[in-house]
Amino acid sequence: MAKSSAKPRRPRLLNWRGLTPASAWQRYNATFTRLLLAGIVIGLLTYLSPYQRHHSIARPRIGEVADQRLTAPFRFNVPKNTRQLEDERQAAMQAVSVVLRHNAVEQAQIARFDSLFALLQGASQGEPDGFLQQELQASYSLARSTHSFLLTLAGSDAPAALEDFHQACRLLLIELYSAGVIDSKENLSIRAHLDQRLIPVESMHSVDALKRGGLVPILEGYNLLTDSAQVGPLLDLLTQFTVANYTVDQEQTDLLRSQARRNIAPIKRIYAQDELIVEKNVRISVEHLEALDALAAEQAKIEREDPVTRLLQTVAAGVIATLIVVIFGVYLATWETAIFRQFGALLLLAITTTTTIAIASYIQTQDATAYWVPTPLATMLVTILISPQVALINALLLALFVGHMFGDLFVALVCAFTSALAVYTVRNVRHRNQFYLSMLIVPLGYMLLIAAADQLRFVPPAETWEHLWPGLVVALLAPVLTMGLLPIFESLFNFTTDITLLELSDLNLPLLRELALRAPGTHNHSLIIAILSERAAQAIGANPLLARVGSYYHDIGKMQNSKYFTENQGLEDGHNPHDRLTPTMSNLIITAHVKDGLELAEEYGLPKAISDLIPQHHGTTATEYFYNRAIERGDESVRKDDFRYDGPKPQTKEAGILMLADSVESATRTLSERTPNRVRQLVRRITRQKFTEGELDECALTMQDLSRIEEAFMPVLIGTMHGRVEYPWQKAERREQRKLAHSN
Repeated sequence: MAKSSAKPRRPRLLNWRGLTPASAWQRYNATFTRLLLAGIVIGLLTYLSPYQRHHSIARPRIGEVADQRLTAPFRFNVPKNTRQLEDERQAAMQAVSVVLRHNAVEQAQIARFDSLFALLQGASQGEPDGFLQQELQASYSLARSTHSFLLTLAGSDAPAALEDFHQACRLLLIELYSAGVIDSKENLSIRAHLDQRLIPVESMHSVDALKRGGLVPILEGYNLLTDSAQVGPLLDLLTQFTVANYTVDQEQTDLLRSQARRNIAPIKRIYAQDELIVEKNVRISVEHLEALDALAAEQAKIEREDPVTRLLQTVAAGVIATLIVVIFGVYLATWETAIFRQFGALLLLAITTTTTIAIASYIQTQDATAYWVPTPLATMLVTILISPQVALINALLLALFVGHMFGDLFVALVCAFTSALAVYTVRNVRHRNQFYLSMLIVPLGYMLLIAAADQLRFVPPAETWEHLWPGLVVALLAPVLTMGLLPIFESLFNFTTDITLLELSDLNLPLLRELALRAPGTHNHSLIIAILSERAAQAIGANPLLARVGSYYHDIGKMQNSKYFTENQGLEDGHNPHDRLTPTMSNLIITAHVKDGLELAEEYGLPKAISDLIPQHHGTTATEYFYNRAIERGDESVRKDDFRYDGPKPQTKEAGILMLADSVESATRTLSERTPNRVRQLVRRITRQKFTEGELDECALTMQDLSRIEEAFMPVLIGTMHGRVEYPWQKAERREQRKLAHSN
């Protein structure tokens, strides 16, 4: 434990003095893993660092007046931007006509059609209708109304009518197949390829259009409709024999479209050496800016082809990445030692940082605006899972690196300030509906900062809007994604957020209800401890919610043998089971509640931050009562270390507070007169005892913290354990007891 309220001690990762071989090896592993993680992050940041624009080529803004005449120093190409190139390629692919393949099905379908009318000729010659009906149903999938129509036509008084109808329909089918029938015209262009020639698609027929009534105008042209009642049977009859005789050759079509896509050149324009790029006193247009950007990129590419220059650029990028990682690491090691010791926290910081930079790198390669970079998302996750202070420093360094990637100071400013707003809005999140605050404030911050930055650079309003809406989308999606990612990161890295703690604080949860039923005295004791711990944590700036919820669960192991603990005795017969046990056996039963509590914590899935408090709130303290009993029995072999808890000692402020609250609450119950002065003396004596015994050496509590904790305990102890005024009947009973004792 720190002996004063001075600055936190720096961790000595390279100091091996006084360490056992096991401890030295453990510290070596910790140091190696941190250095390895730092090296991986530096390598990734170096790899993702962009090649900067060549300094000799200025980049004016559109609408500015050129202050000098500029010509091409060498031949170079102006490439099309990604969006333009992709649009042209898509247009070229869509312009390619579909390739059709002819299927010779006409003769077979017309032959089937002729065989149908051959059957109908039998009806006209007096064959039974029942037999013909069965033949029609077996060979042709025609509707009942179509059967009736054909049988009526076959049995008419004019035998030539059936043959005339047959020939007219046959000619119609031949004409349909001659024009061409396809399944559908959907997604087909105006013309289609067929046998190395283009044919008009509009002259062809489609099966789906014919079924939807496309045959009606053709039937009217052939004078086949003499009655509206014939429409349905005729459509059914002809569509049965009209199938697609042309199909799409998808493989050949895709091949032609791929060739058309490849034929689109990625170059927009070629500048010859000494060709004029922009004249002096001419307003800069989009074409001028594209040419200047291409020239700068080509100039940088030429210089990078020199291996020495390329190596120096890589080293320079590595130096910048190293400085950022080292600065952040020194901050954590100096001011956030508890987080620096948690490899899970460092791994989370590495993942969020490198992922954000990777997204920024991809955005840059797509020529998109830098405001698509989701810096608020990374900041919110770090704020909730680790701490607002770490998130703020991480956000500032992350914003600097993003600004370095895009070569724009205003991008760095916008990312830094919006990330700071994100930290502010989620720093005390306990309920998921509190994310609505960030969904309101962060978008407003983006709007104001982007508008201000663009105004300072004389950006046209239309271009400002192109910057605004990506920022608004990122600001609105960041809280939503944070809510979805929090449970994943909590389980992966063993973090416990205030949201989870608040869910665990419900006293109606099964584990706490079971504690109240099986060990009511322990449950009541835990509730008082929770109040004490929460007040003390608030007084010294620790996590009050963790202290309170941890107090609820710190003694859950007492459920297994509840009658062996004082607070649960006297509920039935008032018998103390320790009276029949040896001190050693009693000590084993009492100290076993820590192991039982850890088993219950694992069974019910309690987070590590809660389960760690179960052994740490006892530390390595001794069970003084049973140790003294063993001494009184005259056992010379007894050692005090045999009557100690296994530990570890408290590792956090919350664990240290819980140890003090547990000891103080139990000791205060033994006072016969609970006056403020006596309670204060008892609290101070117990606090100093824990300090001098070294139980608080491994947590971050200072002497100033201990004084504040003592003051925070006092109102709660006096309020919950005060005496009450004696009732008259109690006074009478006490007088009677005195008289009886005096007479005896």
